[in-house]
Amino acid sequence: MYEMWCGANTSGEPMWHVLTTDKTLTLCGMEKHEEPDGRTPTDRHCFPCMKAFQVAMASAKS
Repeated sequence: MYEMWCGANTSGEPMWHVLTTDKTLTLCGMEKHEEPDGRTPTDRHCFPCMKAFQVAMASAKS
């Protein structure tokens, strides 16, 4: 099962990513690490993660 994780983009701003099933990396290739508490809520999403998730879901249906 895939999970969303609020990490950062390359400039350090919060962004939602999709984690791999083993929960160690994002679908765009970033390592998951613990984020400090108190992050500002965001509705920004990582487009490479979302595209990879869309492809994974499409292939799972086939």
